[in-house]
Amino acid sequence: MKKYSDLSLETYLEKLASDAPVPGGGSVSAYAGALGMALTQMVARIALKRKPKADLLPEQKFQDEANRKCMQEIVDSLEKTRADALQVVSLDPQVYDEVMACYKEGAGPEKLEDALQNAFRLQADLALILVMAKEWNEHMKTLVKGAVANDLIVSDGLLSAAFEGAFHTAHINVVYMKNKERKERAEKALAELRGRFTKGS
Repeated sequence: MKKYSDLSLETYLEKLASDAPVPGGGSVSAYAGALGMALTQMVARIALKRKPKADLLPEQKFQDEANRKCMQEIVDSLEKTRADALQVVSLDPQVYDEVMACYKEGAGPEKLEDALQNAFRLQADLALILVMAKEWNEHMKTLVKGAVANDLIVSDGLLSAAFEGAFHTAHINVVYMKNKERKERAEKALAELRGRFTKGS
């Protein structure tokens, strides 16, 4: 598997701007999502480095400790989801190639359905990761103050764009599915993801 995530950003952009179909929207969505998650982690880590005020009342000290624990949990959770999103940067071109190979080779309906399902599942899973990252980002907004909180707005924009990309890239594979039951399940899953993401906005 070609690891697009190992390329320098400049090289990745050059390949993206070429007339080759990969990397494409699904890969970019994963990249944007990973960037958004990393930015949220940065904000949390900067906030965690700040020393608590010396004159805090007992209840304020208790709240500060709870906030710090929560931020650390968000950082740790995003470490896993960011790694998962980064994998999709390289996996999406692979599943795209598998779908295209089915069309070029005149593969049977079952093999094509499986390829479409794999492509759908990859982006649907990415969308779920982005839903979680969005929820954590919203929580971070309640925990961080000052100029650094502005970066959470940037992160929020990246996560929203990434979700839209993942959602629509997943959906386009559903459009071409012929298996009615599988198609209905996929559409239901996407509707649930959309509802959850919108709720967290």
